[in-house]
Amino acid sequence: MHEYSIVQELVEKLLLAMKEKGATSIKEVRLRRGSTFAEAPLQQAFLIMSENTPLEGAELVIEEFNVEYKCASCGHAQVVTSDDLIGHLFVCPECGEAVEMDEAHGLELLEIVY
Repeated sequence: MHEYSIVQELVEKLLLAMKEKGATSIKEVRLRRGSTFAEAPLQQAFLIMSENTPLEGAELVIEEFNVEYKCASCGHAQVVTSDDLIGHLFVCPECGEAVEMDEAHGLELLEIVY
C-alpha cells in the first residue's frame, strides 16, 4: 500500500514541525486527500506509525477533494472518484480515451492543531 510510505513521510514532517514549534503533542492533523487515496488505509497507517511517538492519540481528520475532468477528445466533463480510475488512469465513459490523472493522487496537509 502506497499509503504507508506517504504516512511515514507525513509523520516525519509532523515530528519536525513539533520540534520547531517547541510543542510536546499534537491534538489534530487535518489533511485533504485526492480521490485515489482511501481513507481507511490512511487512518490505519497513521494509527500504527504514531504509536509510541508524541503523535499518539492525535486525531487525523481527512477530507476528500474531487478532481473534475474534461476530456480533451470529446469534451465530456465529470468529477472523477476512485471508482472511476484504473490505476492512475481515467477512461472517459463517452469516448474511451485514457488520461493520466495526477491531481487525484495528492495528499495535502491543511492544519496542525497543537
